[in-house]
Amino acid sequence: MLRQSIKQVNRKRLMSSLVEFKVLNTARRVTLNRPKKLNALNNEMCEVILPTMQEYAKSKSTNLVILDSSCSPRAFCAGGDVVAVTQHDPSIKDRKQQNFFELEYSLNWLLASYPKPVVTIMDGITMGGGVGLSIHNPFRIATENTRWAMPEMDIGLYPDVGTTFALPRLLTVANSDGQFGYYLCLTGDILSGADAYLAGLASHYVTSDNIDNVRNRLSELPPSDNPEAMFDMTNKALLEFESPLPEGHQFAYSAEKLAVIESVFNLDYTVKELIEKLQDISTSSTWSPEAKSFASSVKNRLNKLSIVSMEVTREQFRRNYFNDIQSALKQDLVTSSNMAKPGMSEFPDAVRHKLIQRNKTPFNWKQHDISTSKISSLLSSDPTSQLSLREIDGFTFKKYPHHAKYSLPPASRVESYITGSDESGRSFAVTKQEAIKYFSEYDELSKGKVGVKNLVSFIIDMKCNVDAAGYLTWKP
Repeated sequence: MLRQSIKQVNRKRLMSSLVEFKVLNTARRVTLNRPKKLNALNNEMCEVILPTMQEYAKSKSTNLVILDSSCSPRAFCAGGDVVAVTQHDPSIKDRKQQNFFELEYSLNWLLASYPKPVVTIMDGITMGGGVGLSIHNPFRIATENTRWAMPEMDIGLYPDVGTTFALPRLLTVANSDGQFGYYLCLTGDILSGADAYLAGLASHYVTSDNIDNVRNRLSELPPSDNPEAMFDMTNKALLEFESPLPEGHQFAYSAEKLAVIESVFNLDYTVKELIEKLQDISTSSTWSPEAKSFASSVKNRLNKLSIVSMEVTREQFRRNYFNDIQSALKQDLVTSSNMAKPGMSEFPDAVRHKLIQRNKTPFNWKQHDISTSKISSLLSSDPTSQLSLREIDGFTFKKYPHHAKYSLPPASRVESYITGSDESGRSFAVTKQEAIKYFSEYDELSKGKVGVKNLVSFIIDMKCNVDAAGYLTWKP
């Protein structure tokens, strides 16, 4: 009995040391503190964050929550601890896996439906589970140290933590049907902080030398009985510290590359059809040399990945495009639990190869084809297992309630303004300079934001025709 009590005390100490909680006047600071693992999330961390965040949500003395890292600028959170999830005693593995995924995705749902502002400081590596801790929050700060990615393809998994729900709803470019998010998840591309901000993955861009000032400013905000006013006050405070993008910065994806992504990364295509489309572009006489080279490079990268992971990713996007956030995370819970089971996928073997044995060579995927029934089985719940998200008093939705209000305008909003379908009552065409001026000086959601001129100009150059008088029409 005494031994068991000592174990429980030691476990609580471990949990509290992995995550630090501090009171900053009316703000609460949650700091990930597992530097040797770059803050890779595990059961113990989720178990202590989840109930504490629930208490903060109820507390009348808490205005907002700041989520950050003790090992910035190296990392915010490098992902979930997939080694711990996949390499346990087989007799207890299933429940251990399910428990981690239940905790992690329940935490994602809590953050997505949180009644108070949550500000995530992505100062460093923000990948996998780290994306899950940030993407569902309306306030996501990128810095010059941010390295954003969903690299699950490398280990035979798929982009979980609700990203197949989030990305089609947040990205600013090449996103008419979720293409850019699908591309980022299949390729695992790493985005800089500036590119993550321009792409809509971050709501604010702040240099790391200003982060302490941001925390101090947020802790000074006065209480408000109006929840919406608290969100607006948080945004205004963050705008005080927004930094210019790096001088001469060019978005990593040119118009030519984005045209390839929009054309090819169609969720109606099977992965094999998608790769064939890339091959067609790479040898086409109608595409530019840049587009052809890009298509060839992406094709070669996809050919090295797991067909199972890629097709599962495609189906996750297809389902979660229409799901609400709670249903999307429940779907992630089912799919992740299935893929972690021995014999269901090559995920456990790929984790062992890459992360435990530390092999530099790519994992040799044994499965080169997958049937529709196999995909369906990986995404279907097992009636013998009891999978469910935790009860967190969260609500669900199909559209984030606050994200659009505090981020750069997506191409769809620029299109609405230029075509006159934005309910403004405008009956005349506009020039490029007029459109840029509108979004940078008059639009209530984007005026004054860093990079808005760059982004709107880029979208117009990519998506509009200009007549002899300089007036814009949106390309069909």
